[in-house]
Amino acid sequence: MSPWQGPSTLANEGARRWESLINGYMPPEELVVDPSLQFDKRYEAEIDPITHEVIRSKFWNLNWDHQETIRRTAGSLVVVQGYDFNTSIQTELGEGVVFGPGNLFFAGCADVVIKWTLEHRSMNVGINDGDVFIQDDPWIGTNHAMDTAVYRPVFVDGKLFAWVYNVAHQRELGGVEAGGFVQTAKDAFSESTFWPPVKIVDGGKLREDLVDAWVRRSRLPGLMTVELKAQLAGVHVAYDRLSHLIDRYGAPVIKGVMRKMIKDTSATVSQRLRSIPDGTWRDTRYVAGALPGDRNMYKLSLTFTKRDDKIHVTNEGTDPAVGSFNCTQGLLRSCVVSPLLLFLAYDQYLCGAGLLQQLDFLFVEGSINSARHPSAISTSIGLTMSIVQAQYLAAKMLSSSEEGRKHIFAASGLHTLVTNHMFGVDQWKRAYAHFPFDGTVGAIGAFPFRDGIHHGGGAFSTANPVGSVEAYEQEIPFIYLYRREVPDSGGHGQWRGGATFVSAWTGHKSEENYISSGGLFTSVTQGVGLMGAYPSSGGTMWHALDTPILELLREGKMPSNPEELRAVAPSGSAPPPKKFDNRLRPGDLFEVMPQPGAGYGDPLLRDLVSMAQDLREGRVSVEDASKVYGVVVDADGRPDPDATAAARDGERARRRMVARPRKPCDGRLDEVVESATATVGIGRQNGTAVLGCAYCRQALGAVGDGYRNGCQEVEISLPSISRLFMDPRRDVEDGVVLRLYVCPGCGLSLDSEICRPEDEPVKDVEFDRSAGSIKRSSAAETALRPTS
Repeated sequence: MSPWQGPSTLANEGARRWESLINGYMPPEELVVDPSLQFDKRYEAEIDPITHEVIRSKFWNLNWDHQETIRRTAGSLVVVQGYDFNTSIQTELGEGVVFGPGNLFFAGCADVVIKWTLEHRSMNVGINDGDVFIQDDPWIGTNHAMDTAVYRPVFVDGKLFAWVYNVAHQRELGGVEAGGFVQTAKDAFSESTFWPPVKIVDGGKLREDLVDAWVRRSRLPGLMTVELKAQLAGVHVAYDRLSHLIDRYGAPVIKGVMRKMIKDTSATVSQRLRSIPDGTWRDTRYVAGALPGDRNMYKLSLTFTKRDDKIHVTNEGTDPAVGSFNCTQGLLRSCVVSPLLLFLAYDQYLCGAGLLQQLDFLFVEGSINSARHPSAISTSIGLTMSIVQAQYLAAKMLSSSEEGRKHIFAASGLHTLVTNHMFGVDQWKRAYAHFPFDGTVGAIGAFPFRDGIHHGGGAFSTANPVGSVEAYEQEIPFIYLYRREVPDSGGHGQWRGGATFVSAWTGHKSEENYISSGGLFTSVTQGVGLMGAYPSSGGTMWHALDTPILELLREGKMPSNPEELRAVAPSGSAPPPKKFDNRLRPGDLFEVMPQPGAGYGDPLLRDLVSMAQDLREGRVSVEDASKVYGVVVDADGRPDPDATAAARDGERARRRMVARPRKPCDGRLDEVVESATATVGIGRQNGTAVLGCAYCRQALGAVGDGYRNGCQEVEISLPSISRLFMDPRRDVEDGVVLRLYVCPGCGLSLDSEICRPEDEPVKDVEFDRSAGSIKRSSAAETALRPTS
């Protein structure tokens, strides 16, 4: 029995409640709710299309007004500039009908929060008209204590009809490190104290005692009071707007639209999933940076098994929780939902409930991404590494579908979370805690049909602006020296990842100013490329103390790029990983380059028109054009088609010559009928179901054995890719390499991963097929093809 459960006389409801606070809450199929709470489940089954479209559009705009109310009253640049929040409308049982364009991972746990509240607050304290709840407990449903949910029930004729809900990153809620991102935490007791759901407004009356208790733990209680009341203002605006819609159209019509939106989204996702062959896709990778000084790497595993129109998700194989980079199972659920909303429900008003109807979850408790209390969870690293892994795996799975392939993209910014939280005392002698979003935006990875989006953000939000330089300088005692693009930073591939940017600062008028170099170890990048592409780097940071920058500024000279900055401070270097208090006084310098986007497809397939533009714009250097892309440049600086074709043939032959073979498979497929991924086909060979190269039909292995053992392996050290990659041995004991899985027939790279040299191939795709069960799919006919 958990020690939290207390004496044996504890009621069953109490035992369930405390169990959920230890292992994390996952809603049961049937909620246990006090019978005194009645639900309004009436809905109109037949609604004319125009009314339906008008009302669901009003839902979206209501949500937007909810969002803008918070942005315009919070006074927090985290919300105003960074959109680190979300808003939603939910049914009486918490089903998310529509979410806002902010951080999408909140869409996967908002329903969990409301269902926990229904189960464990309806019986004691009650849920009544005029109440508002607040909660920031990660084991119920949020990222960390700073991500605070404020939500209000909507009653019609005394019955619970719906909820309006928001969650926002409140800037400072305590913990041993200002701002709450506690890099040194070994358990939750070093982090911000979190609250399970409490009733902060009781029957329309604000509980000032609870407001005081909420902000009392903060170093910035005045600011936290403003941010809390902004969230309260948001739910009140949303409540009034939804109530007006109910009065205008009638409760059954409004609920009918909600039900139809969920049903339509579920049906749309179902249809899109049915275009994917039934099978299993899995990803196993290493992460590093659990605690300062920890040089170990840890395994993160995620598996999607698609059957008919559902995806079954498990994290089996993930290492046990350790250090400060864990997350809860409710958040892992959210990390899976976040990219799938973009890939599968992009045209459905971000209706999380409809998507969730097509997903099943089975998580291993006590693991890094399904941690038990009191594991440390505050750093947001568990969030970002889980989103990136889910995005990668979902993209690989959906690449097997012609339609799905149109909507995926490779790993994007934030994948190793270059965190630069700042705190100290500003020029007016006031304590502050803040973070510019420069370190979290980065770039969007490559698509199957175009290059990635330069400095376009991550996969966790559809609204991820970097924020205004002047606004940050107003609140943080520092000065921007530059914020500019790094032109050759995107991951290499047939389609290149988006380029990132780089920002540099010096302290201003404060002797007590500090900046974090947190996040995962960036040398062990998580920006894995798709379909045989190269990865993106994990981002970089650079720090120098007591430099002559102030004298240069007084002379009217300002460094405008990394080369000029390093000339000012030749002794500068990368700051220690996971150090939360790097000094940033006037004269000190700090530079951050967030993660670029990863590539898509073998770089040898990049077309020469794009390569010519790359060379003209400086997106790819002449050296990389030759080394990575096999492009021969003529005297005029343009690709030579004939020489390039010969060079690429030579590079494919060289790969086959230097590669390490595993278990070569003879012969070719009679035909490629289905797609396992965009580069691996499912077909027949002598009456047997076999996986093979989608380019040349080289047989690679039986469908149940995977294809990687039939490939040849080419391993490349990460620092040799470009100057942006650091040597992993700086940070970890076991080195990692980029491994390309090369077809022994045509020499093209079918897949890539970042692993230890001694690792056996992970069986990343697996199918249970007989030759007779294979069905022809148009996706197999539109897979990548070599281009000149």
